[in-house]
Amino acid sequence: DMAEFIFVNDHSTDQSEYKLQQYLINFPFAFQVLSLPMHLEGKKQGIIYAVGKAKSPIIIATDADCEVPSSWLRLMQVPFHSNFIHLVSGNVVFKSRKFLDKLFQMEFAPLIGIGGVSILLGKAGMANGANIAFRKNTFEELDVFKDNIHIPTGDDIFLLQKISNQYPKGIAFQKESIVFANPPKNLYMFFHQRVRWASKWKAAANRMDKLPALSVWVFHLIYLIGTIGFLLEEKYLLVFVLFFFKMIAEFLFLNHILKSQKQKFNLLAFLILQVLYSIYVTLFGLLANFSAYKWKGRIYGKHDR
Repeated sequence: DMAEFIFVNDHSTDQSEYKLQQYLINFPFAFQVLSLPMHLEGKKQGIIYAVGKAKSPIIIATDADCEVPSSWLRLMQVPFHSNFIHLVSGNVVFKSRKFLDKLFQMEFAPLIGIGGVSILLGKAGMANGANIAFRKNTFEELDVFKDNIHIPTGDDIFLLQKISNQYPKGIAFQKESIVFANPPKNLYMFFHQRVRWASKWKAAANRMDKLPALSVWVFHLIYLIGTIGFLLEEKYLLVFVLFFFKMIAEFLFLNHILKSQKQKFNLLAFLILQVLYSIYVTLFGLLANFSAYKWKGRIYGKHDR
């Protein structure tokens, strides 16, 4: 069947709908451009609205600022040939034009890797809405955003949780499908993006779903405490051993992920991350509980998650 593209405008004020209409003049596929009614707002309402208008039994979603390869739709549909598959998570890579982008790309890659591994182990805990697919009837039957529609972020996490809770073996990871997303433009945007992502886990539906994120946070906290303790006691050899083994383990994991994403490993970016990563992971885990964040021109406080 021919694919149909649905674009959803969530009360945009940046002329993006006009730009989209100009682009679609020569668009070769069937499409709809939907604008959310005034009483609806946010990405989750946009997804619900679009799914309701869709004719296809399979919904494949991405974000407006992403680039997708020509093989994207075909690859994301393949796992659905098995009737027991209800959701497919795909690969997402930050575009890399300058060194700061490469830093963000290498920092982001392990999140996708951990998500893919968790799915392959049958313990799905992470997905990214920039590259995700699901069955329309499953989405509607489970009413996936019923209990979290008031939380502005986390549409991908709640979608994954709801479906994996109902169909534990119904989740697949399609690493061959790679979508390219824009990295944060600067450190300010990076800060707000990471606080928003961390807040998804705070809003997770149950304790078991919070375990992957909590485990990563506790590991880095213990690593920091251990390093500081050894430094204060002037046990520099132990600091070196701790740092060396952590670096080797993370190099092997990150290098494997980047190869699967067809991206190059940058040694300088990796070394900078080795110094900073544990510090800011611990920091963002705390800020997710207290700090406000800015997303798509709107500011959300701790009571909005």
